Amino acid sequence: MLALFLSVLFSVTIVFIFKYFSRFGVDTFQALIVNYITCVVVGWLASGAPSLEPLRAGGAWLVAAVALGGLFIGTFYLVAITAQRVGVSAASVANKMSLILPVLFNLLVLRLSQRPYTFINYAGMALALLAILLTALPRRSTAAAPDGTAPAAAWWLPLLLFVSSGAGDSLLNFASSTLLPDAATRTLFPLVTFATAGTIGLLILLSRVAKGGQQFAAKNVLAGIILGIPNYFSIYFLIKALGNFGNDGAFVYPIANVATILLGAVGAAFLFREQLGARGRVGLATAVVALVLISYQEIVAAF
Repeated sequence: MLALFLSVLFSVTIVFIFKYFSRFGVDTFQALIVNYITCVVVGWLASGAPSLEPLRAGGAWLVAAVALGGLFIGTFYLVAITAQRVGVSAASVANKMSLILPVLFNLLVLRLSQRPYTFINYAGMALALLAILLTALPRRSTAAAPDGTAPAAAWWLPLLLFVSSGAGDSLLNFASSTLLPDAATRTLFPLVTFATAGTIGLLILLSRVAKGGQQFAAKNVLAGIILGIPNYFSIYFLIKALGNFGNDGAFVYPIANVATILLGAVGAAFLFREQLGARGRVGLATAVVALVLISYQEIVAAF
């Protein structure tokens, strides 16, 4: 349970760092590229310069790591354009609701649940989705985006974000359960994933710089380094949490997402004085109930 808690803690830290980006005028895309490079360096140092033998041998795990890296940077881009053209809340909802896909993938394809997924667990899952909707669903608005696009005209962006985010989580669950047979491979997998995302992002940035459309700022480097440290450990501990719970994504992903919402809301209230409306408070209460229902077997076992 400690690995899962640490993954949530680092995930929430990432959200808070992004909040400060807007305050200090940090270019998020540039910082994200530096963040991925930082993830590789931190992971390399934290693992004590791991063996590269699995990398030289290649295999399905390497293909999965490269594909996941592409999904990482692609999903981030979709979050950005969905927030711009449809709304921040719509992007948040689509990203969070995507937990449906890895849960169904785990239950129907991997079938790795360590305990029977009972009616109580399914009720908790339904409440988790309701909690996400209550805390992130945007208020009705007919305002157009800054580029003139009406939100309704870009309905496909949240859908694509939903699929991309869910596919990434499902692929991570599949790789963790099937493609990582030893410690060396498990260590290299996130490093290759982050390296791929960073390489793709760097190529895009260099193309923009060459066209004169963007300049690189030093403060974005510092911001990317600060972001990269918790980002690496959020994925590192997520993989460990999946392993600790028998790669049971049907348990891990709902717990991780709902706990991130809860801890993020509490932290935002203290750090940024953000206030939730009545619907948001009901959403947080619903999230607490969802956590209890999803993990009630573990709670009973603990007592």
